[in-house]
Amino acid sequence: MNKTFDRWVRIAVTLSAALVVSACVSSNTQQFGNKDSDAAAGYNLQLGIDYLRQGNLSEAKAKLDRALTQNPKNPQVNFAAGLLYDHLNDDKKADEYYNRAVTLDPKNAEILNGYAVFLCRKGDRQKGERIAAKAAADPLYKTPEVALMNAGNCALDAGRATKAEEYFRRALRVQPNFPAALLQMAELELKGANYLPARGFLERYQQAAKANPASLWLGVRIESALGNTATAADYARRLKQDFPTSDETKALLELERKNNS
Repeated sequence: MNKTFDRWVRIAVTLSAALVVSACVSSNTQQFGNKDSDAAAGYNLQLGIDYLRQGNLSEAKAKLDRALTQNPKNPQVNFAAGLLYDHLNDDKKADEYYNRAVTLDPKNAEILNGYAVFLCRKGDRQKGERIAAKAAADPLYKTPEVALMNAGNCALDAGRATKAEEYFRRALRVQPNFPAALLQMAELELKGANYLPARGFLERYQQAAKANPASLWLGVRIESALGNTATAADYARRLKQDFPTSDETKALLELERKNNS
């Protein structure tokens, strides 16, 4: 499993979760406490998320601390605090706030999905997979394919490739052009020496999303395995030209060095 690819999928999902929280602020912040404090907490929550997306963690913390004071029982505020401490690499506090958000709103699929990402990244894969699968099962969840993707990543990291494939295929049944799942399936098929199916998933990815280091590196390995040296060379050229500092390019250069020695 390509580690850079794995991190790319997780980061994308985590950031999308943060953006969803931002979008939900206006509809959810006035359900708890008194009206004035709820409105103030919602305002500071929005500011805190904006600062978090900008990478200004000190200002994000100031705004989210204020929001927590104004409305400590708002699940969205607690979830945003979890995101903040996750970025600050304070796993204990991040888990505390994520868990509190889930406790306050146990049926919120977005919160469940975000907490699952955290748990899987931090090694609690069994719990993370279970929570992600719960989020995906919510019939009101607008993007169950994202939670299925997370559940698959948890299973894959736990060494359960067959179960991971099941999740990825389910994600693709929900959203056939979901780029992350297409790349994961291409990687799994390549690992299983199923080269033509691997190419098929990669071609579907190429129709749905732009090339990135992971997809080009997959192309190199798949076409090399199929004996298509010219196509593999073209993928290699694009990888080195467009992403010269990527981990995938480093792996390619190392492979070329070994082949030429």
